[in-house]
Amino acid sequence: MFLLVIFIGVNLAYNHYYKEKASVPMYIVYGITILGTLVCNSKFGIIIVCATLLSIIMVGSNKVRNLVLLLIISISVLSIGPIKQNVVQRFLMASESGDLSNGRLSALDYLSDSNVPLPHIFTGEGMGASDSLLQSVSDLNNIEMPFVMYMYDYGIVVTILIYIIFYLFPISIFIKNKHFYLCYLYTLIFVFANSYNGMAVSIGITQILTFVAMLLINMSNRLKKQSILEP
Repeated sequence: MFLLVIFIGVNLAYNHYYKEKASVPMYIVYGITILGTLVCNSKFGIIIVCATLLSIIMVGSNKVRNLVLLLIISISVLSIGPIKQNVVQRFLMASESGDLSNGRLSALDYLSDSNVPLPHIFTGEGMGASDSLLQSVSDLNNIEMPFVMYMYDYGIVVTILIYIIFYLFPISIFIKNKHFYLCYLYTLIFVFANSYNGMAVSIGITQILTFVAMLLINMSNRLKKQSILEP
């Protein structure tokens, strides 16, 4: 699901800023994204992709055409019986359980109700400390919230530095270059990356986010340079 969020975000950024026909038509990109999202069946992923696709209606030049195209593709994909049943069932199960966050909020409740020690300011207990702490006071395996896991694993100061590097630094460049649509797209990618524990337990997920951040930063700087050179 994370790769799909990146896939649609980078394609929309290219299509918006370079104003040239991509090698793959955008309707195919939309179709792959919608189909892949429903197959992955991530509730938050569906929300993020909807927010991403709706942006093409807000910033695109052919708003009506884009809206009609998205509706046709979405209805067509949802008409596939197994996919429709799978998606609806996932939301119904979460609703009936009373926790749409799939245990994320429950994990925080266990930590707050169990009087566990607060995270240290400058140091942590090392990778996996947050999971061990949660498992000691509940039957849950992990917190699934990277910023909470970072605080227990590495300390509050390191957590702040991580988010400055991964989010505030790229966003400051996009704002400086007046590429506000890149701010929006990267924010959605970043928010989804922080919606599960991937960043805190997998070096690979962090490397992917680093690559995407640098890709969009380089795109922004190149576009800014081209705009300066153009008469």
